[in-house]
Formats: sequence, structure tokens, C-alpha cells
Amino acid sequence: NYKVEFNTSAEVKGFSIEPLLLLSFVENAFKHISHKQDAENFVNIHLHRSNGQMLFDVTNSKEEQLNAEMPGGIGLKNVQRRLELLYPGKYELQIENKPEIFKVHLKLKL
Repeated sequence: NYKVEFNTSAEVKGFSIEPLLLLSFVENAFKHISHKQDAENFVNIHLHRSNGQMLFDVTNSKEEQLNAEMPGGIGLKNVQRRLELLYPGKYELQIENKPEIFKVHLKLKL
């Protein structure tokens, strides 16, 4: 009962980024995907290139947290630090943590 969608455009070629940079975002989506029986469980990944920028979005369904967020979770913090070191002033990272959806949006200047 899982839906996985990957969309990309023809413009996503002819450039390179740091190896495995996007992997943590995708791993996080699959690690925290919801397991609902009565609703869609999904991971949507979109990778595009436009106007000298790479645009990367990962959205996943998740369980609504009734308590405070679970402690731990250094994966996304490590990726943020890595972006700061490798692409200072050349990236924009937005993270939305809503009750039933988690979304990461990365804009990287190439």
C-alpha cells in the first residue's frame, strides 16, 4: 500500500553535484513513511534543472505525531552542515514538517 513517484526533466544532465548529496533526503522519506491502512502512503521525488539551478523535492506521508517529536535524527542536520561546507551561499533548503506530510525542498545554484 505504498506509492513511489519519481519525476525528472530532460534538463537534468550535463552537470555534477557532490556524490550522495541527495541520498539522505530520500532515505529519510522511506524511513519515516506512514503505514496507514485507510489512506495513501507515498514518497514523491522531483528533480529538475532550471535557470542554472537544480531543484529537488522529496515529499512523504507520515504518521501524525501526538507527542513531541522523537529525539535524535541527526541525518538531516548532517546534510545541512554538508551543504554549508560544500555550497556556501549557493543553496536554499526548506523543510516542512506538517502533521501528516514531511517535505524537503532544495535549490542548488550550479
